[in-house]
Amino acid sequence: MFKVLDRKYTRTMPSSSLASVVLQNGRKVFATPPVSTVVRRLGLQSTLTRGYWWLNYRAAGGTYEQRIGDVDVTFRADSPDEFRHYQTLVDERPVLADLLDHLEPDDTVFDIGAYVGTYTCFAAAVLPDGHVVAFEPRKEKAARVEANLIHNKAIADVRREALTDESGEGTMTTDGVAQLSTDGTESVTMRQGDALVEAGEVPPPNVLKVDVEGAEVDALRGLAATLTRPACRLVYCEVHPTLLDEYGASEADVREVLNDCGFAVETIHDRGEEYFLRGEK
Repeated sequence: MFKVLDRKYTRTMPSSSLASVVLQNGRKVFATPPVSTVVRRLGLQSTLTRGYWWLNYRAAGGTYEQRIGDVDVTFRADSPDEFRHYQTLVDERPVLADLLDHLEPDDTVFDIGAYVGTYTCFAAAVLPDGHVVAFEPRKEKAARVEANLIHNKAIADVRREALTDESGEGTMTTDGVAQLSTDGTESVTMRQGDALVEAGEVPPPNVLKVDVEGAEVDALRGLAATLTRPACRLVYCEVHPTLLDEYGASEADVREVLNDCGFAVETIHDRGEEYFLRGEK
């Protein structure tokens, strides 16, 4: 069972240009029988999907404006895949909206697994400078976070580090799912979250978002002392059931760590194989 967030959301298209209208209408045609039947039989779905997002990307000039509630953020994409991420929010709009609804004016937010900065930019748009810390170990993606912050005249601390349960050096896979791995191809710095907070390198967070592709338990355990602080009151964690066992963990372990740190946990959004937990004090 999961709780459905009952809200209406609005989003703005990059423009009302003829190209955008033609693309939207063309997509509807290819998704409607009998055309969709022919496309499926010929195995053209992937090709047409890639072409659709490439044309959207080109028509919008690589820029997409998103609105959640009364918060507007503009993203600059370097590829059709990034553009698709910004436009669809990979079905995370309800989670983002819930996080923004729960923010207090003086909160500090940790975006753990920031990717290209969607959560970082939205949080930085409503919080004072320096109250958002983004953790993204991959150099290329961290640079995208910084570029999107600059484009929105927002400020956050972007750290090229992976938060886990021990500090050191490691590697990440870059093909397919990007995750910490002993046979990864990109070298990354790993840090224990509690150690960073205790050393004063980062401020203690009030709100955290965690998306680390199966390493959820390691990241949370590395922050156990921080999470136990009374002022740390809200955690949004994306759970990846098919990846957890690669780290010797389970779905029950994720809930257990949060419960042990004083959080009441509920599932607030389901997205296929993955789902989002909200831990709240």
